[in-house]
Amino acid sequence: MPLAKHWKYNDKEDIVLTQLEGLVASNPCIKLIPSEKVVFNPYSDTSKKIALISGGGAGHEPLHGGYVGENLLDAAVSGHIFASPSTKQIMAAIRTKSDKNKGTIIVVKNYTGDVLHFGLVAEKAKSEGYNVEVVTVGDDVAVGTKQNKMVGRRGLAGTALVHKVLGAATADEKADLKKVSELGRVVNDNLVTMSASLDRTSVPGKAEQDIEFNDDDEAELGLGIHNEPGTKLKPIPNIDVLIKDMFHKLVSPEDKDRHYVDFDMKNDDYVLLINNIGGTSSLELYVILEHVVKNLPFEKKPKRILVSDFVTSLNAPGFSITLLNLSNIDKKGKQFYNQEDVLQFLDTPTNAPGWKSKTYPAKCWENNKDKHVKSPMQNESLITSKLKIEPKSFEAHLIAALNNLLEAEPKITHFDTLVGDGDCGETLAAGANAILKALKDDKSFQEHLSDPIATLYRITELVEDSMGGTSGGIYSIFLTSLVQNLKNASTIDTETVADALHKALHKGLFKYTKARVGGRTLVDTLQPFIDNFYETRDLSQAVEAAKNGCEKTKSLQASFGRASYVNKEQYEAEGGIPDPGAVGLFALIEGFTNER
Repeated sequence: MPLAKHWKYNDKEDIVLTQLEGLVASNPCIKLIPSEKVVFNPYSDTSKKIALISGGGAGHEPLHGGYVGENLLDAAVSGHIFASPSTKQIMAAIRTKSDKNKGTIIVVKNYTGDVLHFGLVAEKAKSEGYNVEVVTVGDDVAVGTKQNKMVGRRGLAGTALVHKVLGAATADEKADLKKVSELGRVVNDNLVTMSASLDRTSVPGKAEQDIEFNDDDEAELGLGIHNEPGTKLKPIPNIDVLIKDMFHKLVSPEDKDRHYVDFDMKNDDYVLLINNIGGTSSLELYVILEHVVKNLPFEKKPKRILVSDFVTSLNAPGFSITLLNLSNIDKKGKQFYNQEDVLQFLDTPTNAPGWKSKTYPAKCWENNKDKHVKSPMQNESLITSKLKIEPKSFEAHLIAALNNLLEAEPKITHFDTLVGDGDCGETLAAGANAILKALKDDKSFQEHLSDPIATLYRITELVEDSMGGTSGGIYSIFLTSLVQNLKNASTIDTETVADALHKALHKGLFKYTKARVGGRTLVDTLQPFIDNFYETRDLSQAVEAAKNGCEKTKSLQASFGRASYVNKEQYEAEGGIPDPGAVGLFALIEGFTNER
């Protein structure tokens, strides 16, 4: 099934050129040659430094144009989507940024079209007197050596590392063309990348029937960045199982057909790069990173960890793992540069907009042994009082309230799916389950059930920790205010509780929310209950008022929260849909008071 829709652009619009126009519009430090789709840095003085040029097909952004900037590329040239630029375009980049004396390095991904076109330009440029070196990047391990004998490995996310290292290296005006280009080749020879994706990418303007999308419970391992197929995985594997399999293919000497780079799992230093292939959310990308770190097969931690969208395939919902063996650079390099130089080049800041992985000082990485610290909140003392209630009775009422809420959770979730974002029931259930667990397992909680202040304070903590969103905040503020208004009481009775509840609502919660009766929120249950109890001191009447308030929400238009964006007709469907938060609160009140 198709991945995603695309916006409809103007007929015959060259969207590759349009995106380059957008790139230079947002970056005052670069310029564009529209006819040749060449982006370049006008401020880099290539009469004094080696020029670094790259390029290839579009669809891999921020590669290549996004990497034009200080301490990175001097120029980049773009072809059409997934197609190599022409020799004319590439030559335009050479003539714009290359100096015949200082020389030029061209970085090209190992794809037939790119290698042919960039190689031809390199030879043509040499015939015109330019001093040119070509560094070809091939880091993929998905295709074995038997299949790769003729063409070699594909260029994937490791290309970004080669760009970054050579970009910083060529910024040194004393750098030697031969030595820097050799560094690029040594880095490439010690790169391995494996990719995984839930699906292929969808190409703007291309008919969907031309693309073979995966089934709902199917993924791919080792796919290319131009919709080249990989190995089908069905069902979608657990993330840890997948990552372990990827590491096996990346570094295991047992897989002789894919063993491109030697790794000493005990002693080698290395760089880890996690690449978003295009459609993975930032949240999931960092979740994946943490799982990768937990499953690293090395004894040493990475010297550097880089995470971002480096080399994409439009909107493909996948990621790739790249490893750079630093120790091999010391072992196999020609002593022009060592691994410390490479790390320094990776740490060098750049203003290129595509390099989104923040560079940090080396000392931060060296001192990053313990990433977790203890919370200053963990030793917070429990607030207690001399007030007393009957603990067994209170616990029974509390458990009844929480169980009543949990029974109502499916109904609440259903209502919220129709008129909200669908998480109200789950949020309330999370709070209820957290309190029930504490009642069972937390000895301190159990020991203080006779103290209403200590009990409410602990419940407030549990609500804050387990419930997110607006409802969690409202419950927490109200309970905190209730604790404050009960602290100075001399005894717990109907009068004291009624007064404390009233103050907690009107002088506490209402300071922080404009929600009132009629706004279609949980306040439509809470305020009638508290106000009626305060006026009558009759619990049965107060529960009935809460029930009526909850029922009235069926015909109300929401004034607050996400539900305020839903049309009133949606509420009135099926005889009226009550506010989910109001239903949840009434379930608690009903269960606690046993008025069922």
